[in-house]
Amino acid sequence: MNKHSRSASLLALLFTATLSLSGCDVGSFGSREAGEIPFKLVGVETDACPVIVRAGNDRWNIDYFGFYLSKPEVRVDGKWQRVKFKQTQWQTPSTALLKFHTMCSNPSDANNKIVLDVSEELLKLSTNLRFTMGLPLEQNHADINKQTSPINDKSMFANQLDGHMFLRLDVSKTGDPSSTWSYHLGNAGCEDTGIDEVKVESCAFTNRVEFILPMTQLDTDLDLDISVSNIFAQLDINEVDDCKFASSEIAPCKKLINNLVYRPWIKWH
Repeated sequence: MNKHSRSASLLALLFTATLSLSGCDVGSFGSREAGEIPFKLVGVETDACPVIVRAGNDRWNIDYFGFYLSKPEVRVDGKWQRVKFKQTQWQTPSTALLKFHTMCSNPSDANNKIVLDVSEELLKLSTNLRFTMGLPLEQNHADINKQTSPINDKSMFANQLDGHMFLRLDVSKTGDPSSTWSYHLGNAGCEDTGIDEVKVESCAFTNRVEFILPMTQLDTDLDLDISVSNIFAQLDINEVDDCKFASSEIAPCKKLINNLVYRPWIKWH
């Protein structure tokens, strides 16, 4: 295998988030169904549209922020058990799309939760939750016009060769919309082997990220915090280039994917 080639297993990176011992604030989300896990942006200014995040001494508008999750699993009695997402406009049984930037301006085009198709009893027995940020190769590079919701969201799709953005983050400096920065995580170095239509069988960098989050048994009211600033921590986004469908071995993409893996940008509330 060429040293620049990476299989999904090599690039399915892992980190374990810190679990808070405090109880979840259920009241802020209202009643919820079994398997529902809300996500909340933290460390941002949400008193007006657009949502604003600080980077150093600057304030940046979050113009777009969303990501795909797939392959949900829970660990029970030491064994991983595949579960499904409930079918909604934001979820297929295997894939969910989270979209946050429109929560303020257009809530109907936003989603800040996942809903697992599981019983409360199963959650009470679970000690870990695992999922992947990204999409399977065959789904990622299929004709978007033949996909169902939420895989047919064109705002998360580049083209059939590059496929979908597993994570999309676009920001612009508050008061200076010409100053922008973007992180579009997705497959990189993909080869088109088709003759009459695009056909992708492999990519040099799959850039999928796997997460394992510890769970407290008997706790079924679960909330996750998302820190946008931790995604680009230790990078001056005034100076660094965008990272779009690029190798995870070059700057600044290497630092960005390391932040996704090792920094607590997603953790239990």
